Amino acid sequence: MPGHYTTEKTKKKWNEYFKSLKQTPKDRASQFANYMSMIDTLSRKRVSLKGNMVALGDLKARAGTGRAPATTKMSTILDRYHERALRLAQAKYYQKQV
Repeated sequence: MPGHYTTEKTKKKWNEYFKSLKQTPKDRASQFANYMSMIDTLSRKRVSLKGNMVALGDLKARAGTGRAPATTKMSTILDRYHERALRLAQAKYYQKQV
């Protein structure tokens, strides 16, 4: 069967992948520790990181530029509720008959 994961090469790749997954928490912990130490160092030097990382463009919200919000009519809600109540009543009726 072509593409089946039984060859030795794919088994080796999967084993390496799972081994890397097991090592990931240690690496993540060390990455987080390095990140926190960098933040501490920068805060001691009183460096401001505001707006220096990524240029995100204009993030201001503008009113009225999108479409109107979707609304549901009260009659639609009541119709759905009525249908559910009717189905439940029918189910109870048929349950008593059987």
